[in-house]
Amino acid sequence: MIVTVFRQRTDPDFAAEYGDIGKAVVEAAPKVPGFVSFKRFQADDGENCTIVEFEDLEAHNRWLADPVHRQAMSRGRASFFSDYTITVCEAIRVLRQHPGQHVTVLDGKE
Repeated sequence: MIVTVFRQRTDPDFAAEYGDIGKAVVEAAPKVPGFVSFKRFQADDGENCTIVEFEDLEAHNRWLADPVHRQAMSRGRASFFSDYTITVCEAIRVLRQHPGQHVTVLDGKE
């Protein structure tokens, strides 16, 4: 699994436009084959964090090439973000537990 952590601060002058493009990105991501999940959070200090998961690097690269995502990246660099950091990781272990169940190892590693 490939996990991308995107941390950024939005320039307040572009918050509305960023919101519109952000909606399009949220709608586009699940259409990419190999998409797993997309979550957004905002910290108390105003920093935004998006976590996107894909099954593998090929799926992640399809997302990089997606036209909606490319447009959002371009506008973000040019205008929206006062600063940002993108970290792309390969998951070495994925564990999941639901209430009342044992932990499930999803990556097949023991």
